[in-house]
Amino acid sequence: KFPKTKEIQRYLFPFVCFDCRKTFRKPHSTAPRLCPQCAKPMAMLGRKFHSPRAADVQQWKKVRVLVELGFFFQSVYRTTPDGGKRVAPYPRTLREVAAFAQEFQSQAIVRQPSSWASPRTAVLGSLK
Repeated sequence: KFPKTKEIQRYLFPFVCFDCRKTFRKPHSTAPRLCPQCAKPMAMLGRKFHSPRAADVQQWKKVRVLVELGFFFQSVYRTTPDGGKRVAPYPRTLREVAAFAQEFQSQAIVRQPSSWASPRTAVLGSLK
């Protein structure tokens, strides 16, 4: 094998497995990555993502719902009264997700569906 270049290794991104509730930091990849433990597809999130504890099922559910809605922990912005933009915080609880998703719907990222993703309407309907 050829060694990886420094450019490829420079930034590591969190890849999460929702079944194992684990995060693995790996170089950016457009190819799907599989969990090293369960071999199911993982989701690549933004570098600002901090994973909850494996035992915190509610927080993992919140993360999964956000990802299914197109929020991969990228920066989202709220318009200020003077016309500028300010980074908006992600929701802290599952209850806050529906309002967050509605407010920032235009900033959601659409990716190809994978085996862990479900349709947006079904996800929003399950939060009510």
